[in-house]
Amino acid sequence: MAARPRKETAKKRWETVPFDGIRQHANKPGSGSGVAVYKCRKPAELPPKRYHFTVSSAIFGGQRCSALVPPSGPTITHLNVCGRKFKLAGSAKAPKMPKEKTSKHVKCDILFDDNSSGIFTAGDRVTGVIELHLTKIKKVRGVCLLISGYSAVLWEAKVPDGPKNKKVKAQFKGREDFIKQKQYLAGSENGAGMQLPPNLVRYKFDFSIPPEAPTSMEGKYGHVRYLLQVTLERPWKFDHNFQQPFTVVCRADLNQSNEVLCIPTRAENMMTFYCGLCRSRPLMVSATTPKSGYAPGETIELEVFVQNSSKVTVSVIEIRWQKILKFTSQTRVIGQTQIPKEESNVQYEVLEVRKIPSIEGENDARFVESFVVGPVPSTETTHSRIVAVEYELALVVKPQASTKRMKLNIPITIGQIPLAGSAMPYAMSGGLQKLNDTLNEHSSAPPAYEA
Repeated sequence: MAARPRKETAKKRWETVPFDGIRQHANKPGSGSGVAVYKCRKPAELPPKRYHFTVSSAIFGGQRCSALVPPSGPTITHLNVCGRKFKLAGSAKAPKMPKEKTSKHVKCDILFDDNSSGIFTAGDRVTGVIELHLTKIKKVRGVCLLISGYSAVLWEAKVPDGPKNKKVKAQFKGREDFIKQKQYLAGSENGAGMQLPPNLVRYKFDFSIPPEAPTSMEGKYGHVRYLLQVTLERPWKFDHNFQQPFTVVCRADLNQSNEVLCIPTRAENMMTFYCGLCRSRPLMVSATTPKSGYAPGETIELEVFVQNSSKVTVSVIEIRWQKILKFTSQTRVIGQTQIPKEESNVQYEVLEVRKIPSIEGENDARFVESFVVGPVPSTETTHSRIVAVEYELALVVKPQASTKRMKLNIPITIGQIPLAGSAMPYAMSGGLQKLNDTLNEHSSAPPAYEA
């Protein structure tokens, strides 16, 4: 007896293809973007990040796709491109960011004259030498030195958009250049090409840092960076790029500030409590510093006076010595639409925390806390329009059995040159080197934004 023909089953929701074999399965190019849906072997401990990769033009017309994957080792399971859904056979690792092309035949050293640390002051003249070590003849169009110093901001947030004010993801970004110089050490931009001989080739460089350049810094939503990049330009092939960052410290002289930094600074606040219609006597807290301008290495003496006339116990007073980073965007991007937009984002970085123990009701108390200013960048509010650095002592008073909080803030200005009659600048004791090391330790800095 002949076997009964099998019924055709309904078309599966997903078409199964190898990750590397999509080109054989997709039969037509198309427009639009693709999104890879991911599943993790383990619950993601870190927030997702967006990686980009380009599909070959032979597959989907060279459309740019994006894969939303967490950085902890995911497996992409599905791909949706040009309206077609694909299930990926096997695991597809998160695409890695492209690395700079290097060659085992070329080595480059960028050396500063009489400055092995790479720390400079705004206004300095920088000289040095570039050493190219070649093991064979290298054909190039030119050897180019790019000197860049810039501040950049970049973050994402959901904002209302469209006629229905639906919340969509938007990018806020900005860039400001302080140094942007391009020098050809050999060859030219329109040159026909030249050959670099094997062995050692040396080129000298010389440039000046603008006096108004801000101090190097790294933050969650932005940064101020300075960089030297040597490029062996080869239009017919990939370029060889070699980079050397350096640190710039603004010459912030507290004695030249327009603010009065040498007089005592005081902040005070008052709070009362209610029981039905009855109001308690006040709880008053004041905080005082002998001055508001300090240099790294100096000690901030904070005096806190508590006059608790109420019957409510103060459970704790928390004092935070913190840095405030303010980032201001220049443009907002939603999809393919980019418009000028100034938006601010603030990052608080707590440098040190102190806690004052409980204070009973109907009691007064006086405390003195000392904070040593470490190797931190100077206060920066004028030299960059999109990145600002400020400092403050923030006090939070927490009464017992109450959700009310009392807050006091004392702004502190940090400079590299202390007020007259103060202690020796921290730079004299190696503070600048510690500042440079601190900046280099930031591994979570955002990628450079190219305008």
